[in-house]
Amino acid sequence: MVNDSKKGVDDSKLMEALNIYSSKKIVENEIEVLHSRAIINEVVKELNLYAPIQEDGGLKSYSAYNSSPVIIEARDPAKIIETEKIYFTYKATNEIIINNHSYPLNKWVKTPYGEIQFRPNEKRTRQSSRPLFFSLRNQHVVSDIYLSNLQVSAASKLSTVINLSIKDEVPQRGEDIINKVLETYIKFSIREKNKLASNTLAFVKDRLSYVEDELDSMQKNIQQYKSEKRVTDLSEQGKLYLHNVGDNDRKAGEINMQLAVLDQIENYVVSKNDKSGISPSTMGINDPVLGDLLQKLRDTELKYEIVRKTSAENNPTVLSLATQIESIRPGILENIRNQKKALKASHQELAGTTVRYNSLLQSIPKKERELLDISRQQIIKSDVYTFLLHKREETALAYASTVANSWVVDSAQSTNLPVSPNKMIIALIAFVLALIISTAIVAVKEVFNRKVLFRSEIETATKVRVAAEILFVKGKKDLVITQEKGSVIAEQFRQLRAAIGMYGKNISVNKLLVTSSIPGEGKSFVSANLALSLAYSGKKVLLMDFDMRNPVTSSITGITDKDGLSEYLEGKKEPHEIIHNVMHKNLFVMSAGGETVNPTELLLTGNVDGLFQSLKDSFDYFIIDTAPIASVIDAYVLSEYSDTTLFVIRHNYTPKTMVQLLDENTKLKALKNVSIVFNGLHSRGIMKGDYGYGYGYGYGYDYVYKERVRNTQKSIVKQ
Repeated sequence: MVNDSKKGVDDSKLMEALNIYSSKKIVENEIEVLHSRAIINEVVKELNLYAPIQEDGGLKSYSAYNSSPVIIEARDPAKIIETEKIYFTYKATNEIIINNHSYPLNKWVKTPYGEIQFRPNEKRTRQSSRPLFFSLRNQHVVSDIYLSNLQVSAASKLSTVINLSIKDEVPQRGEDIINKVLETYIKFSIREKNKLASNTLAFVKDRLSYVEDELDSMQKNIQQYKSEKRVTDLSEQGKLYLHNVGDNDRKAGEINMQLAVLDQIENYVVSKNDKSGISPSTMGINDPVLGDLLQKLRDTELKYEIVRKTSAENNPTVLSLATQIESIRPGILENIRNQKKALKASHQELAGTTVRYNSLLQSIPKKERELLDISRQQIIKSDVYTFLLHKREETALAYASTVANSWVVDSAQSTNLPVSPNKMIIALIAFVLALIISTAIVAVKEVFNRKVLFRSEIETATKVRVAAEILFVKGKKDLVITQEKGSVIAEQFRQLRAAIGMYGKNISVNKLLVTSSIPGEGKSFVSANLALSLAYSGKKVLLMDFDMRNPVTSSITGITDKDGLSEYLEGKKEPHEIIHNVMHKNLFVMSAGGETVNPTELLLTGNVDGLFQSLKDSFDYFIIDTAPIASVIDAYVLSEYSDTTLFVIRHNYTPKTMVQLLDENTKLKALKNVSIVFNGLHSRGIMKGDYGYGYGYGYGYDYVYKERVRNTQKSIVKQ
């Protein structure tokens, strides 16, 4: 989940306080970041994906991500030498053997491929059962491979959740890649935030040192200014100065009053002519000596006045008192002069102090302005210093908090079943493709095939009826007729017997001629098995091998080395001497005999008619196997001794041209009651459980035994 304010996701106040250096993100941008080469390169390096270890399975190798005992780490993945299939062996002694060289675990070692280290695989969950090898690949190439498999998309247009998925053959490795991508993405985000915080912290510390020096300088300037200007607090100093000026003015008034009193006293003392009078007031004069002298003067003058009124002027007492008065007056005057002098000095000093205070009061606005300018700079620097201290603490907190701008909602988890390849879809596609391709192949083969494939082709090319269809028998089996119930091939030969009139109460055929157009169509196979089928039905059958050029019937019945027809026709043997009982008590075989120069001439000159005449009462059926009609006329020579003729055509063997010539060939018209046997049919239909459908033309249904023997079915190739 990504913090995208445009889509309504905001941090809490606490998260915002811790994440002061985060920037709002856009989901689309973060998708590109998650799908970047920088992150994938880091993932490939962290998980050592450039050095995959695999198990050698022969035709296919399997990843040993969870089975290898070790993992391989390169000191510098960019410097490794790319190498394929380096086989190694892990020893119980914690050693790795490569080309007879031993390498220890958990140590950097120099190898021909670069400096690498073998470490124990902590993700190992099973033992490897195959040889192990590792490869060293270019880190960027591996990154591009995994980058192409990594899918990153938004959950929806309005969502801030991002979905990540990857396809990998090892579920655990896929989970590790996704988790490592998320871990790396968050680590990169935190690293960028911490880098910004670290740079900011360094800048703040550097700036704090500079501002601290400036603030210290400003404080020293203020101190120096106050010291030089004798300034502490200008407002208080101004108040103090005004108070002092008032005090000085009051004191000056008191001094002036004292001087006036002293002048009055002095005038009183100087103007006094031995006459009594009212003494001036001494208010404000705190000199006790002057007071005592004035009091003494008043007392003496009072006595003088009293004595003079009662005595003559020359009275000694009067004279004595006059003398005392004259002696007291100089002391008073001296005292008054001294006090006046002192008061004038004080008044002068007060006047000077008042002038100085007035001067200071006049200079206060200028000092206050100058001090205000200096203080303003100090306040600015102090505010900057406080701000930087605050930012330093915030930055230190953000640097230590490691809060990411996004978080993982769900960790990676692989699916229980593989998502690719989809077995059902692939099986369906394979089935459809196989059906289409096989149909196309069959169609093309049939278009260009010149061999007979379908019963319909026979019926279209000739008017000769198809008496029966015989299945192809898997394996090199010549005699396939058995007495077991449910034998499909036996049932087909019974159908053949019924179709040509050799079955039932009204038997019209007892001499049957079997031939074909070219060798290899299975006439001897049909002859031998038809004879055996008749023998199992309780009829006495004579199988006669008249194909003296290629006596396959004699070979099938195992009497190739016995005397036969060639010896009889040459007059060397009698009929009963060349008849041999084989396989069944009712089956007798007359072999072709020894080699002869010209079998056709031997047939023409030999006593063939006498042979049949002598044996006609001894056997119920005669099966005559003769040579193909395409090259010799043996079949035509023997046709006069037969009741009907079976013409064998083999599926996918007989040329279509040979079938097309059946109606045109005048020689074939000489054969009696010709019927076609379609031999060697392969399965072509979809109803393979029951025989009859799908063979050749595809119609005709035969009865199926309900008590069919399963093993018998398995031995027969069905349609």
